[in-house]
Amino acid sequence: MRLLIVEDELGIALAIEDVAIDAGFEITGIAGTMSEALELGAEADIAIIDVRLGDGLTGPSIARALFSGFGLGVVYFTVNPGLIENPEGRPVATMRTNPERIVDALSMAAKNAAQERIASRAGLPSTERLR
Repeated sequence: MRLLIVEDELGIALAIEDVAIDAGFEITGIAGTMSEALELGAEADIAIIDVRLGDGLTGPSIARALFSGFGLGVVYFTVNPGLIENPEGRPVATMRTNPERIVDALSMAAKNAAQERIASRAGLPSTERLR
């Protein structure tokens, strides 16, 4: 599974990268902004997205753009899960969590993305809207 990391703090991004590689994910890139994320989105299957980047609370907008534009499964990554509205029920990993929970969230996003692609090909309603 190909993973895009959207995180503006390089040290954190590299720590996520290490965890993901150890779990068998292929890293397609690290993006620190929305434009970088959209540029790299076509190469990935899922994305882990910091909710608050240097330009503010842009993570949810990036998540919506990556999902609608590329069908990516999304994991929100944040120090404060209360900052985000998450009506889609996307997996959330906190910065203070252990690596296994990050891998679990990535695996859940991968499963959701695969189900969404199958439903899309079959012409069924979006599973994201049904949750």
